[in-house]
Amino acid sequence: MLDPNVLEILDDPEVGGGVAFTVTRKTTTRVLGGEETTEETFNVTGSIQPQDKSLQSSTAEDKKSDIIVVRAAFAFQTGTNNGKSVIQTDEINYRGSVWRVTRVEDWSDWGFTTAYATNDMG
Repeated sequence: MLDPNVLEILDDPEVGGGVAFTVTRKTTTRVLGGEETTEETFNVTGSIQPQDKSLQSSTAEDKKSDIIVVRAAFAFQTGTNNGKSVIQTDEINYRGSVWRVTRVEDWSDWGFTTAYATNDMG
């Protein structure tokens, strides 16, 4: 891991860190006669901030969505498909809402990842 160690900041409540949330990850695997879906839930803490609205696209569809930026010592993902199984996009459960991860920045050399997650406002 690189220096300085920034992981303490992610859990420091004085700078907006230490926020508790869960991440749900579903995996669908092909089995004889169909498919089987399993679900994992991870308890995570980190920093959750709203994304600056000026950075969002200005289409009518985008204006119906809120975006949060989440930084945590957790490997967020937007999903994978290896041909036999599909790991779906991570869902962040925070303050009674479900946020779908749409983009991930890999800062693993620093010990964390950054997830951009959308909550469809309908």
